[in-house]
Amino acid sequence: MKNFYNTRLLLLICLVLSIGFITSCDDDDDVDPTSGQVQLLSFGPTGVQHGDEIRFFGRNLNRVEAIEMAGATVTRADFIEQTTELIRLMVPDEAMEGLVTLRLDNGEEVVSKTILSFNVPITITSVTEEARPGANITITGTRLDWVEGVVFDRDTVDEFVSQTASELVLQVPMTASTGTLFLLGGGTEPMSIETENELVVTLPQVTALPTTPFNTGSNLTITGTNLDLVKAIMFTGVGEAVVTEFVSQTPTQIVAQIPANAATGPLTLVALSDVEVETTQEITVVLPAVTALSPSAVRHGQNLTITGTNLNLVEEIQFTGVGEANVSEFVSQSATQIVVEVPGNASTGTLTMVTSSGVEVETTQEVNISLPTITSLSPSQIDPGQNLTINGTNLDLVEMIEFQGGAEVTSFVSQSATRIVVQVPMDAQRGALTLTTNTDYVVETEAEVNIILPAITSLSPEPVAHGSYLTITGTELNQVETVVFDGGVEVSDFVAQNDNQIVLTVPAGAQAGELIFITHSGFEVSTGVEAQVGGPGPDIDYYIYDNALRTNPATGDAEWQQWGGWETESQDLANTEHPNRGPRAIKVVYSGEYGALQLHPIDADVLEGYSTLVLYVRGSVNSTLAVQVKNGDGDNSEDVPFDVTAGEYTLVEIPLSSLGDLSSGITEFMIKNYGTLPNTVYIDDIGLRE
Repeated sequence: MKNFYNTRLLLLICLVLSIGFITSCDDDDDVDPTSGQVQLLSFGPTGVQHGDEIRFFGRNLNRVEAIEMAGATVTRADFIEQTTELIRLMVPDEAMEGLVTLRLDNGEEVVSKTILSFNVPITITSVTEEARPGANITITGTRLDWVEGVVFDRDTVDEFVSQTASELVLQVPMTASTGTLFLLGGGTEPMSIETENELVVTLPQVTALPTTPFNTGSNLTITGTNLDLVKAIMFTGVGEAVVTEFVSQTPTQIVAQIPANAATGPLTLVALSDVEVETTQEITVVLPAVTALSPSAVRHGQNLTITGTNLNLVEEIQFTGVGEANVSEFVSQSATQIVVEVPGNASTGTLTMVTSSGVEVETTQEVNISLPTITSLSPSQIDPGQNLTINGTNLDLVEMIEFQGGAEVTSFVSQSATRIVVQVPMDAQRGALTLTTNTDYVVETEAEVNIILPAITSLSPEPVAHGSYLTITGTELNQVETVVFDGGVEVSDFVAQNDNQIVLTVPAGAQAGELIFITHSGFEVSTGVEAQVGGPGPDIDYYIYDNALRTNPATGDAEWQQWGGWETESQDLANTEHPNRGPRAIKVVYSGEYGALQLHPIDADVLEGYSTLVLYVRGSVNSTLAVQVKNGDGDNSEDVPFDVTAGEYTLVEIPLSSLGDLSSGITEFMIKNYGTLPNTVYIDDIGLRE
């Protein structure tokens, strides 16, 4: 019998546990089921609701007289069923979460090891519509005694004034703001339920602000309702103008000191909930006002008198200017007058008065800064080096005059308030003058100096032979009295001359080089243009050297390179001592009897399509040189010698066929000494002819 009893009970326990029943104790194996001792093994189902049936399983349950739950007791008479192993009953509405106590027929008690809880559906019927922080609100509904907390927007209340199944009374947190509430329920399935309507949390309101103007630092009385809920007042201001400590505070009145950086405008009340309430009323903060400025025109460094009201509030004056023209130290200051020295970078314009609060007040009046002005220049046309007379006003303030082109003059022939006489710099250009005052203030004028200089746009023909006509085309050429050729030869007797052209005969001593103009006023003009003087140009279709080694005209990349050569004391590819044509030639000083100038073409096929090598060579002594090339296969050609005459250029023409097989192109081109020492030569106009 004992074994049968235990097996049947264990099967029952397994069944109830599989459908969600709660085990009540852990030491049932220690109790003899035939001993008559009462034991509670489990109860359930889990999540049972009030009014539903609940079952208790155990041993010797026929001895139970009543079952006590937290908040409710069910006696034997109200059991639906009672056996030695099972008790069935309905959960009373008053039952709460807690331990279960079985009261036995002998007066003893058996207390569950596990808490009995329920699935409790909370409902809300009504909520107080409006309340201020700290006041009580009432929530009505069902199962409210199961509410464990009420959630506001920022706080959760879990301690209540009173709590029953149908009514919950709690205090509104001081930081609460308007919004719906969430009720947190307990039980086996804790739930959260939101109120349909918002709880309106009362906010502070301002009903009146004084209309009289205030100075910063004075006390402001604010009248309204619920003002005890205010934790801060934000004033309109420059930067953060916030007051958090008040002179006094009641529900109907706040007295606060106006911060130093406050300005005219509305207030914003910050409630304990951090909700901000802006007033419809504004306060007026006293600001400085300017009524007059004197004198009507003032110079940099002079005193300006500012007349007005509340000027004692001004901490800084900002002038219109170049950069920051601000003054914070005054000659004198009172409520009705400020005397201030005009800064050196001030310009004509309005003033901005900056108060100690940081508020800026712009004047309607303008300060008229006296600056130098130019009314006329004479003469109307002028050469560099001549004296220019500048007429105007306040010219005694000028410390420097800048001409176009960057030429600056700080020393004048004479200077007064109405006139400056200045010598025009030699590098001055046509254009407007810029004046700098003694306070470093820069005045851009519209007065233009008309500096007329002749200029060349083209020469024809090029080159030009001695005794031939040279036509110079350009601008302002009627100002030219003399044309100076390189070598110092001058021409003043022109075949023809007008504003755009000069025709002259090239004198016998003229050399190739830059032309110089001398104007009728004796001013010397470097034209930057070189005349190519000499015989007819070389018969060359492709230049290897013409004042420099050849470069690609489109890209500027080198088409020929100078290599090291051998047995030379020096190699100068830009020598100006004895050019054949143009300003430069190659000068080679040989140090060995068979030394060489060595050139390299970027394009090995450079000779293709040409028949003749052309070059001009001048010797320091009568001597012999030779030309040699290395072809693309690395083989050197035979030397092709030629004679050089001392003191004059010799035209050398060498058929390319004499240099051997060039079908593979060339990689090197050498001009070699041929047994003479010492030997210095000049080489010019190297090229190829078809």
